[in-house]
Order: sequence, then structure tokens, then C-alpha cells
Amino acid sequence: MTDNIAVEVKQLVKRYGKLVALDHFNLSVYKGEILGLLGPNGCGKTTLINSILGLLTYDKGDIDVFGEELKPNSYKIKQRIGMVPQEVALFEELTVFENIDFFCGLYIEDKAERRRLVNEAIKFVELDKYSKFIPKKLSGGLKRRLNIACGIAHQPDLIFMDEPTVAVDAQSRNFILEGIKRLNENGATIVYTTHYLDEAEQISDRV
Repeated sequence: MTDNIAVEVKQLVKRYGKLVALDHFNLSVYKGEILGLLGPNGCGKTTLINSILGLLTYDKGDIDVFGEELKPNSYKIKQRIGMVPQEVALFEELTVFENIDFFCGLYIEDKAERRRLVNEAIKFVELDKYSKFIPKKLSGGLKRRLNIACGIAHQPDLIFMDEPTVAVDAQSRNFILEGIKRLNENGATIVYTTHYLDEAEQISDRV
């Protein structure tokens, strides 16, 4: 594996019973790029991401992240990875600040450093006015922004974004896409799944 590759997937096979979701799939993700994974719903994009992250077992193949196999105890590698899931994953009883702080706390123990990172994430997604709101008080677009902040607050080197613009208005969609570009400009490698051709063309270095 060369130094400029963040993720290497070789001959990956994943079956659900008789259904073959990934059929000897190969992929290289280069450091510093935005890679667009384009395909219709149900084609295996989320299955691929969950396999890379070690959230799914797979039938065959090899996956390396930053040159190492990602294992359950690969904490140093996991600290360098952020995930923004397709489904909004938030704690409804916690405020915006508390939600981000919780997810950031999975990676950052120091409270002062964590507070700094949480505040930076809130500023990045422009939720400053909503830091004390609970999720049910937010619009769908603002919830998506919060979902992103929870996944990137620890400032990971590699970020997986699984269709983060689903079911949001045009303004929120453009905000999210511009935010992805800024994350990349700040040094993050991004794997972005979508079934929107225009989105893939707009922000991806490769599709």
C-alpha cells in the first residue's frame, strides 16, 4: 500500500443470504481527495462503508485504512475517522452542544480541548444560535447540520458521509456541500455517497 492511499479495498465480497451486495469490489481512496460513490439506492454503498468501518463482517476480501487492517481495538486509526450516517443519529433529550460533546467525547478525553472542538464544530455548521436547542426544535436541515457536526467535531483525517443531503431543502443542501468542500480544503479526505449526479459532479475529485 502506498503512502498516498487512505483506504484500500481488495476483492470485497458481502452476501446477505443469496443476495450478493458486493461482488469482488475494489477501491482505492487517495489522501486529500473527495471521492464520490455514486449509485442508486440499494446498490451497496452503505454496505461498503460499514464494511470499511468494521461495522459489518464480510465474506471475503481485504480492507486497509491508513495502511492497517481496521480491527475492533484499532483505536488510534478509529480516532482519525469520522462518520456521518444516512439516518440522523442524535440524542433527542440532549441539546445541540451536548450531542456534539457526547460524540466528540468518544475520541477526546480532555474536557477543555473537547469544549474547544465542540465550539469550533458548532461554528463550522453555523448552529451558534441553536446550541441550547434540543433536536426536536430544529428543522430537518438544521438536524442534518448537527448530524455532520457530531461526526466531524474530533477533526478526523478521513470522513465518510452517507447521503447527508437526503430530504433537505435546497438552501441546506448547498450549505452542506459547501461545508464538505471546506472540510476537504482543511485537509480531510472525504468519501461521499450519493445518488444525485449533480452533487457528485459538483464536489468530487473522482466518482
